[in-house]
Amino acid sequence: MKVAALQADLACDAAGGLPEAIGRCAREGVELLVLPECYFGGMPSGRAAAEAVATTAEELIPALRAAPPGLTVVAGFTERADRGLLHSSAAVVRDGRLLGVSRKLFPREAAFDPGDDLPLHHHGELPFGVVICYDANFVEPSRLLALAGARVLACPLNNDLPADVTRRWRIRSRSTLVARAVENDCWVIAADVAGTADGREGIGATRIVAPDGGVVAEAPDGEPALLVADIEPDGASPPHHWDASLNPALYRRWVRSVTG
Repeated sequence: MKVAALQADLACDAAGGLPEAIGRCAREGVELLVLPECYFGGMPSGRAAAEAVATTAEELIPALRAAPPGLTVVAGFTERADRGLLHSSAAVVRDGRLLGVSRKLFPREAAFDPGDDLPLHHHGELPFGVVICYDANFVEPSRLLALAGARVLACPLNNDLPADVTRRWRIRSRSTLVARAVENDCWVIAADVAGTADGREGIGATRIVAPDGGVVAEAPDGEPALLVADIEPDGASPPHHWDASLNPALYRRWVRSVTG
């Protein structure tokens, strides 16, 4: 199947980059498009800014009405949820219908409340999960999705950071995506932001990574781009499990480490 990842500018100007991206997806027969975290509305600077751009997933659907039939879009946005909660979320939309919503579990931004679920989504018969930005630094969210059957991990990112932080995290951000692909035997499709503004910088970690860790496509540093690549997800190689019975002592030590 053909997939795409959009590397947007720091402003995440949905009106600017999205029509061109969707047009190319239509021309090239792309089936799955991943947009950056907070692509709609941009990354809010605080709670008040998040309130100003927050919307529901259903209200986001008209913004994707130009998507061609059969294209599944994973779109990052600030979600206004029940009980006044605000989440960094990704809506999964196809053919004008909302198929599901994934929420960031470990937000570092004070504007956001943490999500509490890891839903499995589907494009036809392909099961895939969504891991949003900082969540990709942890083993567990991606592993739980892979164990649930995900063969693709869509990763909306937004590495719009102070320039010195961006440069410190550059290698780690990219290596983490390779790690999640290899340890879960999944394809990883990551969409990030790039550019500079007011002392902030996004180098961009937009890339498509194969289950063996090979990077089959990557965006240029610091520039908006749309990656398109052919992938071959299948269910032939489930993620590796360790057999705890082969070393009970090690298993007990692991249990102690996670339970305290």
